[in-house]
Amino acid sequence: MAFIPSKIKKHNTRVGKASLNLTSMMDMFTIILVFLLKTYSTEGQLISPSEHLELPKSTVQKAPEVALDVVVTRKEILVNDKPVLVEPRDDPYILVGDEFDKVITPLYNRLLTYSKEAKKMEELYGTEFTGKVTIQGDYRLPFKLLVKIMYTCGQAEYGNMRLVVYKKTE
Repeated sequence: MAFIPSKIKKHNTRVGKASLNLTSMMDMFTIILVFLLKTYSTEGQLISPSEHLELPKSTVQKAPEVALDVVVTRKEILVNDKPVLVEPRDDPYILVGDEFDKVITPLYNRLLTYSKEAKKMEELYGTEFTGKVTIQGDYRLPFKLLVKIMYTCGQAEYGNMRLVVYKKTE
């Protein structure tokens, strides 16, 4: 029997169109995107220091949290950028007084208003009232004044206090 070359199937040696399977590539990009979104930090400056004070420096490692803001400058006391008391250092009832007279009344009343509003929000919308307050105080403030401010915050149901400081650079 003779070999007949026309019946043998020849391999196609021409270059054809190549197609790309995008399914696995899209899976890979989705995983990378989810990873980047999870690790992306949106934490910016949560607290802007007042222009009338100079914060103390510390080696603190904790990041600031969003909370009610109490600012104690050398000229006034502010709660959420609204003045509560002007010239607190000159008020004899704040710096001088007996052991039991530690509450600063105007500050206490303002903080109590905020705590009542926060508790009402907790009842209506379910947002938890944590009692967090951040205190920004000038490093030249008398210690007795700072203690009275902290005591006043605690009496107005803001017992979770943080003092704001600048991070010390080495």
